[in-house]
Amino acid sequence: MHDLSIKNKTMNGSRYRSNGSDSKDTIFKVVLLGCPGVGKTALTVRFLTKRFIGEYCPTLESIYKYRTNFDDDEVKMEILDTAGQMEEGWKDGYALWGDCFVFVYSITDKDSFDEIINIKRQVENVRHSTAISGILVGNKSDLLHDRQVPVNHGMELADEIGCKFYEVSAADWTQVSVISDMFQDLFRECRRAKNAREGRQRKASSSVRFKQAIQKVISGKAPARRTLSA
Repeated sequence: MHDLSIKNKTMNGSRYRSNGSDSKDTIFKVVLLGCPGVGKTALTVRFLTKRFIGEYCPTLESIYKYRTNFDDDEVKMEILDTAGQMEEGWKDGYALWGDCFVFVYSITDKDSFDEIINIKRQVENVRHSTAISGILVGNKSDLLHDRQVPVNHGMELADEIGCKFYEVSAADWTQVSVISDMFQDLFRECRRAKNAREGRQRKASSSVRFKQAIQKVISGKAPARRTLSA
């Protein structure tokens, strides 16, 4: 089962905050980040619709609400396809909104590759954490004659920033399953991180309650035990 809806926004009218008020259901929020023209929209559309469209409005950002089944579980995802040019404030909003991230560069554009490390660091700085769930994607692998970024450089960068690495082509219809697997792997990583985070929060909450109970006993506020007389 697949269910998809799309909401488009212009660059000038959007702000993102993670307020948790969307639904009682768990929604995994995915953000695609990268320089203009690297194929963020093409990758998203290829994953969601299996189609390829080569031309997009560079100042339009879209939120795709998607429901499907992964690993026998129903999954609800919101995928934010960010606009090309972004001011610093917008990047901060994206970093706070997302649960996991797709860092995209074009293998035909060395500058887009070099910018990934800066984008990743900004996400870490905004979230005050280096534990960021994400994947690194080198797009346009069909344009081998224009390659500027070797495969091994992509692999090395992925190791450096702690992400899985994929080199794909959104334009190549034979890679539909590869791109689908890529997003499924991202979901699994996001789910694992969320479960671990929630587990730590539950453990911390239990620890606080235990300490409060001990403090009551020490201060003499705990109820006295009742004894049975013969």
